[in-house]
Amino acid sequence: MKINKIFFPLLISSLALTGCFNGPSKEIKYPDLPLTPSDKDSWEYFKDENGNVEPWTMEWYVNDSTFAWNSYGSDRVSQILKEKTGVTIKFTVPVTDDGQKLSTMIAGNKLPDVISVQCWYNQCSQLASQGYLYPLDGLIERWAPSFKDREQTDIWSYFREGDGYTYGVPNFAYSTKYVNDSEKMEPNGCLMVREDWYIEAVNAGYPMTSAQSFIDGCKYIASKHGEAIPFQLGAFTSEGNSSIDWLSQYFCSAFEDKNGNYVDTRLTDNYQEMLGFLNSCTKEGIIKNANFSDKAEQIRTNIARGKVFVSAVTPQDYQQAFLNLYSQGIKYIPLVLRNSHGDAPILQDISGNGYLLTMVTKNAKRPDKVIKLLDFLYSEEGQRLVAFGEEGESYIWNEDHTAIEWSDRYVSGINGNAEDQAWINTLGLYQMTLLMNLAYINKVKPLNGRRGVDIYIDNMKRPLTPYSYNFKPTFLKHDTGDANYFTISTKYNKIKTKWAEAIVNIIRDNNWKQAYDDAIKYAQRQGLDQVNEFYAVSYQNTKQLLGVEWGYPANKPGYVQPNTVRNKGADNGDFSYWRGDTYVDPFAE
Repeated sequence: MKINKIFFPLLISSLALTGCFNGPSKEIKYPDLPLTPSDKDSWEYFKDENGNVEPWTMEWYVNDSTFAWNSYGSDRVSQILKEKTGVTIKFTVPVTDDGQKLSTMIAGNKLPDVISVQCWYNQCSQLASQGYLYPLDGLIERWAPSFKDREQTDIWSYFREGDGYTYGVPNFAYSTKYVNDSEKMEPNGCLMVREDWYIEAVNAGYPMTSAQSFIDGCKYIASKHGEAIPFQLGAFTSEGNSSIDWLSQYFCSAFEDKNGNYVDTRLTDNYQEMLGFLNSCTKEGIIKNANFSDKAEQIRTNIARGKVFVSAVTPQDYQQAFLNLYSQGIKYIPLVLRNSHGDAPILQDISGNGYLLTMVTKNAKRPDKVIKLLDFLYSEEGQRLVAFGEEGESYIWNEDHTAIEWSDRYVSGINGNAEDQAWINTLGLYQMTLLMNLAYINKVKPLNGRRGVDIYIDNMKRPLTPYSYNFKPTFLKHDTGDANYFTISTKYNKIKTKWAEAIVNIIRDNNWKQAYDDAIKYAQRQGLDQVNEFYAVSYQNTKQLLGVEWGYPANKPGYVQPNTVRNKGADNGDFSYWRGDTYVDPFAE
């Protein structure tokens, strides 16, 4: 089962790659195609009067090298999709996530019918403002009026451009239509520790809840297990490193001051403390030199082979590796690491405004059919198809359609029946993630018949829920119509590119503080102050849009630090949040 990452960068990554734009003007013209009535779901109009559906083909570019639907065309989900809509989709992805393929397509006006781009990339706004995209509003009005029933007002409003139109819909967005912003959720990324080795470390006197205890515990395990990689960070790329984002949250690097004003987390004392900690880990050999050049595939292999003691990667990006280990009896549990003040971590939860924004380009040969396809995929019926398969076959509703359960055959398959397991493998569940609405899927997903591995994966991060908070104010809504927007974007991109290089030097340099100061001075010469001034305005606008006074959880009235320390000083969160079989706590008193 392929699950794409659900990671939304923090404030320092809100402006991203800039492509080459010399495209057509903004004039919006639509093809002269018959309008679609609103008396039924739009995709029902793929059928002619005899109930037949005409085959058609479209191209879909996904700006994420990790996306793959390997069983497309042969699995049941894609077959049902074709039966309902007639579509055959040709997917393309970049080889590497450096943005070059997308920029090249834009520069040559070679965009396909549909594109899915990281929704914080400023190409999304640029493509809209330069006239490369159809507004979804116009497409829906003409050819998919039932799509209006799918509207998630808060999310669609967030992505509305300055001209008043919305040009794309995101996947992995958590709308208040399905999830209240006050609901507690698990974190997005976190520290995971190999349980059996962790028990050894704690019993030896290293609970690893402070920086020094963490380092000592890692060194202890390295001395006991020569094959161990004590501390594994994610891959370093031109975009930076997501592990550093997660660790900065463990060290409580605030993005807002006590007065509610925007703060560049890189300039905070806690962020610098986190860098010093990572530098010490490198000097002590806790972080291996290979980590700075390893790609995601090598990191996945390290985890899958059981070599990694503490992982700081985004767990859902490496789910299969953790699954492989579980089948060998090796489990990972969360770890609560605190800064030098003993502050409880403040972690970003999995909710947000989305990951990939899917947009219809003006190169689309049949935008009327494309928007009907998107209408189906975005609908609750489409969501159930891609997540749970075919109603009556792999899943069933209860009588009043308030709960879903896996079918007897599906349960038989997941419980080991070889024939039924082979059938499950032909379904193609959780492959089409490009418009996936996890806020809905997680509300209705079946919990019957779950195997131990399903319970384990579902609960990996759940004990950290007490430390996890809504970070939606960090998903800045910039005024793309501001005269300074693209100037700020250019300044930011220069800073971002250099910072991604500098962060490696800071972590490895004998004088990390000097390396940090040099990187900040470079950023200031490139206009960091102007960028942060622009961001400060965007931050206030975003909070106003969300209707919140305080963004950083510790600033909110009534905030109380959680405390989940267990016996022997171990701290791995609150296992009462475990959903399913009871977790057996090896440190229970």
